[in-house]
Amino acid sequence: MQPRKHARNIPRKPHYFSIDLADIGETYWRIPSMAKAAKVLNLLQSSGFMAAAQNAKDGDEIVSNLGENLPALFACQGALLGVCWFHENQDLETKLQNFRGDMSLYGEEVYEELHESGWELGHVQTCFVELVQKVVDSFVTQKEVAEKVSFLAPTGAATN
Repeated sequence: MQPRKHARNIPRKPHYFSIDLADIGETYWRIPSMAKAAKVLNLLQSSGFMAAAQNAKDGDEIVSNLGENLPALFACQGALLGVCWFHENQDLETKLQNFRGDMSLYGEEVYEELHESGWELGHVQTCFVELVQKVVDSFVTQKEVAEKVSFLAPTGAATN
């Protein structure tokens, strides 16, 4: 991680929030735009995470359902934390643009960076669980708004 020269101002908007982590303290996050959220949700879907989570009662059952595809979970976690990262005093060294849009490789590198910085599995999982819920809720809300706007938009020339 790279220390910021100047602390980032955290806006008081609904898509900015904090998660308090034991041994780390308060961490700040930003729910990404629908475009970026869709890429992360697509990774969650293609990795098998969504299918594994659909009928699971808890995290242990998700891990069991993933089986051999378990490494994909860590890539998903890293990707989600990476696109939502909005730390007040630190930037991630791992940048999405360096991975040509490959969310899985990006996620693996973010996970490694967090691990190297002292984040434990429990820290990552706590943030991941909360971020998944917030991103899915945000995506659904934004999608509903877009559908309503499309439905209410004028459809061209009126006929008599």
